[in-house]
Amino acid sequence: MEVRRSEELAGVVRALYAAMGAGDPDAVEAFYSLAPHAVFLGSDRAEFWTDSARHNLDVRPYWEQAGNTVTPAELLAFECGDVGWTVDRPTIELAAVQRFETRLTFVFHREDGAWKVVHAHTSVGVEPPG
Repeated sequence: MEVRRSEELAGVVRALYAAMGAGDPDAVEAFYSLAPHAVFLGSDRAEFWTDSARHNLDVRPYWEQAGNTVTPAELLAFECGDVGWTVDRPTIELAAVQRFETRLTFVFHREDGAWKVVHAHTSVGVEPPG
């Protein structure tokens, strides 16, 4: 199988970003796999989830309020068969109160014909010392 750019996955990520701003956490959670092999990493040291349901429960408060925005910056998407991945440097604004310039990676697996996130890693860049 050949790795190729994926406009389909880029569209899935844009739809996920839109859901994150809509105040509908159920819509956000629908993008995430509940498979036992899914792992999610946030920007906080404590944000390491090997349980999808727990991950969804812990991050749900972020997506319950409308007015969040996630703006893509350098969205790249690739797929190979039923596996795909994306990388981006989106700006995340939580109800115009907190603003983060992030680095975000998603790994997707096609489950029953739909792309589902099986791994995500979010980080906030830190300036080097000195």
